[in-house]
Order: sequence, then structure tokens, then C-alpha cells
Amino acid sequence: MYRIYALILCLCLVGCTQKKDIEVSTQKENFSYEEVSENFSKLQCGDIINIENSHYISNIAIPGRWKHTLIYLGSLKQVQELLDTSFPYYEKIVKMYKTQKEILVLDANVGGVQIRTFDQMANLKNESYLKAMTCFRFLKENTFIKDFLKNALDYLNYPYDYQMDLSSDQELYCSELVVCSLKKMNITLSKQTQVFKYRIISPTDLIEELVEKKLVKNVLILE
Repeated sequence: MYRIYALILCLCLVGCTQKKDIEVSTQKENFSYEEVSENFSKLQCGDIINIENSHYISNIAIPGRWKHTLIYLGSLKQVQELLDTSFPYYEKIVKMYKTQKEILVLDANVGGVQIRTFDQMANLKNESYLKAMTCFRFLKENTFIKDFLKNALDYLNYPYDYQMDLSSDQELYCSELVVCSLKKMNITLSKQTQVFKYRIISPTDLIEELVEKKLVKNVLILE
């Protein structure tokens, strides 16, 4: 039975302040890529995004509203506003802009830690699975955000953490990628939730603790 629960949890994890700064949009149906794209200009490279998906039965296994965590890289212009050619992964990121219209994110999914386009997330190319999205920005200077991104990108191609093992960073799930990247900067996040026999840092745990530590502010919520 635990194996079944573990499989559900893994699938789920794949699928894993200042009020004046928060913008809210509401609607009954899921968001299309076009609707989400109207808000990309409000985001910045290095922002943390949590999403709520529909369609996935596995969502019932993970606690909290938010089901997957992404690190926003953004448009080519947004990347270039923060990073330059001296950044270790600059060329690698820039090469991902095939048409120069892409919006990029960094996350950990079944394929491991990878850079992919935003519309590959939540099935936005076809029928949308995106119910809600929230975005948080570090209350830190650009040097901090660059260090955080460098740490996260150091994990490129690391495998997915099916064991949900928080004691090692050799395999990572979505919110664990953020946790381990911050740990390298001596920022420890420890809020966890028991799910079956596992203790995990869920996307909701991650954001709640970042807010509690006053490390981030909420800049956007779509619901």
C-alpha cells in the first residue's frame, strides 16, 4: 500500500507582506496561456511561482493548496535585465530562446531539473490544467538573486527525487530545488508536512516559511 501512496505522491509533486503589491484576477475556468501571459511583465527573473493544477487525481495526496513550484527565468529581456555574460549559465539560458518569444522556467519534474518553457507547464499548450498561480519575489538585492539562481542552475540534469529524501541533494523534487539552493546560502527552511510515511517540504510549506522569515513578498496571484 505504501508503494501506491508513494507513486501518487511522486506524481503529485511533479504536477510537482505587502498587500499593495498583490494583483488579483478571478475567473471560473482554468487559465489559458494567453491569459497568464498578460502578467509576465509583472514578474522578474528569479521569482518563485507556485501553481495549483486541476485534472490530476494525484493532487489529493499533497497537502496545501499549491502543487508545484517553479523558478521563473522569464523572457529574454527579463533575463538580460538581471544577468549578463559573466553569469555562469548565461549562454546556456540564452540558447533556449529559439524564437526569442519564449518564457522560461527552471523546475524539477520527472525528467529531473531542467529549463523549459512556461507553456509546457500545466498542459498550457492544449487544454489548460492551471487553476491558480501565485508569485513571490525575494526581498533581497540582485546579488542575492543571482547567487540563488546560480545555485539552482548548478542542479541542472539532477534526477527527480522519488524517495522524497531531504537529507540529500543528489535527487530533487520541485520545492526541494528551492530549499537546497537557499541552503547553500546558509538559509535553512525546515517546515515539513507528514504525507503517508514521508516528511516533505511541500510547495505550500515552502512559501509559508519564506513569508514567515520575511524573505519574500507576494507580487501576483491569479485565481
